[in-house]
Amino acid sequence: MKKALPYVLLMAALVLSACASPTTEPPPSPEDIEDSVNATLTAMTDAAPATEAPPPTEAPPPTAEPTATPPPSPTPTATTSPIESDPVDILGEPDGVDTFDTQTNWTLFDTDCFRSEITDGMYIMTAKGLEGIICWEVSWPEIEDFYVETMVFMPDECAANDRFGMIYRAPDNDRGYQYGLTCDGRYSLTLWDGDQTTVLVEPTANEAINVGLDAVNRLGVAAHGSNYLLYANGTFLAEVVDSTFTDTGMLGYFVRASSTNGFVVEYDNLAVWQLDDQFIPPTSSQPPTTGVIPTPDPGVPTVTTTTYVNVRGGPGTIYPVLFIAQPETAAEAVGISSDGAWYAIKVPTSVIESGIGWVSADFVVTSGTENLPVTPAPPPPPEIEPPPPEEGDAAVTTIDAVNIRSGPSNQCQSYGVPPIGTTAPAIGVSADGGWYTIRIPTDFSADGIGWVNAVYVTANNTENLPVMESQVCP
Repeated sequence: MKKALPYVLLMAALVLSACASPTTEPPPSPEDIEDSVNATLTAMTDAAPATEAPPPTEAPPPTAEPTATPPPSPTPTATTSPIESDPVDILGEPDGVDTFDTQTNWTLFDTDCFRSEITDGMYIMTAKGLEGIICWEVSWPEIEDFYVETMVFMPDECAANDRFGMIYRAPDNDRGYQYGLTCDGRYSLTLWDGDQTTVLVEPTANEAINVGLDAVNRLGVAAHGSNYLLYANGTFLAEVVDSTFTDTGMLGYFVRASSTNGFVVEYDNLAVWQLDDQFIPPTSSQPPTTGVIPTPDPGVPTVTTTTYVNVRGGPGTIYPVLFIAQPETAAEAVGISSDGAWYAIKVPTSVIESGIGWVSADFVVTSGTENLPVTPAPPPPPEIEPPPPEEGDAAVTTIDAVNIRSGPSNQCQSYGVPPIGTTAPAIGVSADGGWYTIRIPTDFSADGIGWVNAVYVTANNTENLPVMESQVCP
């Protein structure tokens, strides 16, 4: 029951071309833009392929891309905790792949900045030597949370600072995140918001990146809410938190020449995995809370997980996560939701009093579940609206349904669940860094304090939070 992408790859595509210029050059006039950048918007469908492309559409005027220190807002955070597992090994088969055997997903361009072509099963992008200009092409359906990766064949000839890679979470043809490599093997992440560039990760060398003649790299990025995990060849490089673009967006490729000399870069196998109720490949700094699921008796209905997946308190993402089930974990299935999208499974009563957890049907394989009874959903948890933080204060923002508890443990009482995307004032952190203390209304807690698991929030300005003591929960 794996979900397909909103539009199946190799069926429908939205393709745009855009450029952004450096601070050393003034923004070109609209007349210059019309002469130098022609962006073509083409929509294609499987049932009725377009027989004639729409006329070229003028791209928005590019504005300055800084080459020095990024502006102070927004403030990103980055960590470099190692991840042992290759995301491909964790996530299994992708939801969609473009092998570039056809040009169906792309409208190809030949502008003053770059040329794109698909030849011999490769997507080839040529930077024409417009110094400091970053240009890109985006395609594919808009998706929200995902892991995407592609094969990058390093240019045979290029300057050390020439840059190339993927653009993602592009809400239109003039904005998005650019994750890429330089010709000397450094990785970096930048954000173009339509007006300026913010450097989220400075160019950084890493031994996982292959360099030199005929070098090939597998470039990947996981996007979940405002969290971005960067990979090269299955190795974790860095985690970045930035909330500028957290909604659905498009994917594509970019090039940026550092001099008037051009270069050619080739790509292959652009693959996408949707992250619905799957767990992001875990970092060592925030390991998943795994739970022990009782081994099913022989002959009972079972579900077996195909990846890391959330076990929730009810059949829907509005219910908080009880723990993470690891891949290939078997559980006794005792029921199914009324819409067939969730299975009720046996879990320890120490985790939840009812002894029933729920897993999405998209991430399990089943055995003997044909006659399972429909199990009513439990009442949804109370909704908590924490007070908003003052500007610049320490704060956390929820990226999933998460319990606000009386202490830093899943065994502690749950007061309720804030809406996903809620930002709350943070006043402390647990000794192990795995939980944050936040302000909540005294209607739920007499002292106005609750605890949230750090795995399910993003944090801002929390570096100097004090370590908070707490009660010992049963």
